[in-house]
Formats: sequence, C-alpha cells, structure tokens
Amino acid sequence: MLRVLLVAVLLSALPVPLAAAGLALILANESYDELRVARGAGALADEADRMAMAGFAVEVARDLDTAGLRAVLAGLESDLEAGAGERVVIVLSGHWVHGRHGTWLLGTEAAGLSPVMADGAGLRLDAVLALASARPGGAIVALAETNFPGDPGPGLAGGLPDGIEVPQGVTLVRGPGTQLASFLSAIGRPGTRVTVAAAQGRALRLSGFVPADLPFLPADFRPGEEAERRAWAAAEKAGSEEALSAFLQDFPDGRFADRARAALDALEQAPDRVEEALELSRDERRAIQRDLTLLGRDTRGIDGIFGPGTRGAIRSWQRQNDLDDTGFLDRDQIFRLAAQAARRAAELEAEARERQAEIDREDRTFWRDTGAGTEETGLRAYLDRFPDGLFAAIARERLDAFEAERQAAAQARDRDAWEAARDADSPAAYRRYLEDFPQGAFAEAAQDRLDALIGRPDRPEMDAEDAARAAEEALGLPRVMRVLIEQRLDALGHDPGAADGRFDTDTRRAIRRYQRASDLPVTGYLTEQAVSRLLMGAILPGMD
Repeated sequence: MLRVLLVAVLLSALPVPLAAAGLALILANESYDELRVARGAGALADEADRMAMAGFAVEVARDLDTAGLRAVLAGLESDLEAGAGERVVIVLSGHWVHGRHGTWLLGTEAAGLSPVMADGAGLRLDAVLALASARPGGAIVALAETNFPGDPGPGLAGGLPDGIEVPQGVTLVRGPGTQLASFLSAIGRPGTRVTVAAAQGRALRLSGFVPADLPFLPADFRPGEEAERRAWAAAEKAGSEEALSAFLQDFPDGRFADRARAALDALEQAPDRVEEALELSRDERRAIQRDLTLLGRDTRGIDGIFGPGTRGAIRSWQRQNDLDDTGFLDRDQIFRLAAQAARRAAELEAEARERQAEIDREDRTFWRDTGAGTEETGLRAYLDRFPDGLFAAIARERLDAFEAERQAAAQARDRDAWEAARDADSPAAYRRYLEDFPQGAFAEAAQDRLDALIGRPDRPEMDAEDAARAAEEALGLPRVMRVLIEQRLDALGHDPGAADGRFDTDTRRAIRRYQRASDLPVTGYLTEQAVSRLLMGAILPGMD
C-alpha cells in the first residue's frame, strides 16, 4: 500500500503553466515500518507552498515504500521527457545507506539490508542524478542528511558517502534538513545565485555544477500572477504583521506590495500600538488618571492601571474634544489633556479662594454680631455655624472656661450620685446615674459596669464619620504625600499645624475648611477627588 500525500500541482496529472519556474519533486520519508523515525525529514515538505509561490509546479510525496518512490520518480521522468519545465529541483530526505556499489534512499518497508538487497529496498541516488541531468545547468538535487539508527547490515554504512559523483550540469547540495529548507526558499527568489543560497547554512555543501555568477532564476523572472494573488489573499485574511511582512519578503515588487505596506503602516499606527510605543510608566499613567479626574471623568481609581474605567474616561474626553473615541492616547493628546487639567486646577483654586474669602467675610460678620465671644450662647451659635472658623479656637477656649465653672459646681452632685449608684450596684442605679449625668466624671465607669451587668449590646453600624475615615485609609497615602497635603493646606491658609505627615486635630480642621471652601462634602477626611485637587496645586505652585 502506497502512503502518498500530494501537495500543489501533480506533475504527471496537470500541464505545467507557461510562466512556471520549473518542476519540483520533494520525497520525504520520515516514518518507517522497522526503523526508527527519521527526525526532521518531513520538515522539507513544508517548503512546497513557498516553491509553488515561486512559480514551480510542485509534487510532494511522504512516507513511500520502494515501489512508491520509483513510481513518483518515473512520473517526473515522463514529464521531463515531454519537455515540461526548463528547471528541475529534486529534494530527497529520509534514511540513507551506501556501499561500494551505490547509495540508496530507503523505502518505508526497509529491513534486513545487504548490498544485494539494497536495490529492492530503496531508490538509487545515481538514478535520481541521471534523471536530473536531463536539464543541464538548470537542475538541483538536494539531499537531507539524517543519522541512520544502528548498523544497516554487512557491506553497508548508514548515511551519505563523503564523495558523490555528480553528472555534468547538475548542482548537488547536501546538509541538515532545516538548512536545506532555507536554501530552497532562497533559490526561489529571482536573481539569487546558488552559492548565495547555500550561504544560508554553514553545514551545507555544494558539488557538481556551481556557477559563480549565474542565478538559478533570472533576475527579471516573475512567478505566475495566480501564485501571487493567492499569497496576497492569505496575507490579507490573516491581517497580522507577520503575515504581511512574509508576503513582502516573497513579493517585494509585486502587484499587491503597496497594499501590503499600507496595511503594515495601518497596523503600526493603530491607536493601541501608538500608545504602547510611548512606554508610559506607572507614575505617568497615574498623572493621566489625575488629569481625567480633575476634568470630571471617573477613572474608577488612580492606580496607574488603564482598566475599563480609565478607557471609558479617555473615550468620554476624546468625544468632548472632537477626537476619535478609541480609548487610547497618543503623545499630543496626553499633552492636551495635561494642559486642560492644569487650567481646570487653576480655575478650581481660584474658585476655592473666592469661596474661602466669602466664608471668611461671613465668619467675621457673624462673630461680631453674636457678641464677639463674650456670651456663651453666642459662642455656641458661632461654633454651630463655623466649627472650623477663624475664631473657633478662641470660642472653644472661652466655652471651656464656662464649662469648667459648671463642672466645678456639679462635681459634688456628680460624686454623690456615683457613690449612690455604686452602693446599689444595680442596672437601674447605673441607668439613673447616666440619665442624670450623661457627661459625668464617672459616666464611662458607669457604662462599663452596666454593660458587665446586662451584657454588652451589639456594636452599632458604622456611622458617616467612620465611613469617611475608612475611605481615606483605603487610599493608602504614604507619609511624603501626607506632608505635601499639609503643606498645600497651609499655603491655602487653612492652618493644618505642623507639616509632619500626622493628621491630627489641626489637620482635620484644616481639611474641613478646605472641603467647605471647595464645595466638597465636609467630613475632615480625604477622598480621591480632594487629593487630586490638592496634589495638582502642589505640582503647579504658580497656579496659586
């Protein structure tokens, strides 16, 4: 049973096109019945498509027994006798043996060899060379060398002999299969000399007819238009840089070369490729996210990672600026975005300063109208309206004095009530104490004892202040950034205290003042939006 796989054009079945470069036959025996696999032998069959594109009528036969090898070679002989093709390329790969009387490419059934039996178990190399000599000056025979497994038998040696007698006009090239593949690709390019093609592999050896200046295919030879059209259709369908580049390598001056180069240029100018080429650092990506946030776009975090949130924010910004909404940025767009963000930061700073000036005017007026801090009622009214106001510290000091007086008067009653509750040591007694003295000196101790007597109640849900505190902690602000924020608050006149990176009471008050002036939710804790504004001001001090 013949195991034959034919690729491209069958030599004996179809006429050779007038524009064909010639005939090509590739015999690749890799899998044997009794012998170990001839590794790499099948790789040369992969050159069939490339040789077909170069204009050759190609036949590929794989894993043939001896009868199959001879039948395929007989078909080539018939085509050559009929005058088909000015050139012929014959490629043989598989297990070789040689002896005093010849060299054979073994069929897949080969086993138990001897010099007498070798003719019945393989294809004689001298028969192949004789057939190639029908096209003197236009014939190449390529032999792939493989390692023969074990001892082929008495009187025989595995592999190819060192010296091979080559008929006049035939070029013989031998060496590893991978290097022969590069050789075959090279000779398919018009104007390429055999010596130049052989330079594709250091282990390749040439013998026989080796012209120094004569190319195998004329420099002005052009493969058939149909081969080029098929190659372009395949490259266009793939649409990848690798496929287009391979097409241009094979057809640099073809009908579709300009279209292939245009497609390559389009790939290189694709928005994602353009942004990728900028090699933006993590910090540069964070800066872009801060700019988008300042311009009112939600990037879903300022982390230097361009996920769906950031891509959506970029597209929104691009649409507003009459740009293609690709979601990817080029260098000019990044500069434009930064300039817009800088202008917006300056506007926000100016608005905040104006708002703060108005708040300060209202602050001073209200302080004056409530008695300038001489009465407790006026002090409390002032702090209710301006808890972080210009006179808040003075108001609290004076309220503390009033409170100290009351506490001194209440201490005796407080202690008497506490001693009574402690003597009773009952839940009802401690509740009465806490109702009468919710801010008493012993309120905490009373509550602890009450909890111990009745069991601690469930912890209440997180209130708004706890939520704001947790949101700030999630930002993970490093100390250097906290110092920058305190310095910025001080520059804006909000008096955060020492710029030491510790957000104490003074810092919290300054944050609330800044949030109030900037028309942000007043919590005393920072958000991504507030940090973006403050840091933009720190980066652009001239905007103050």
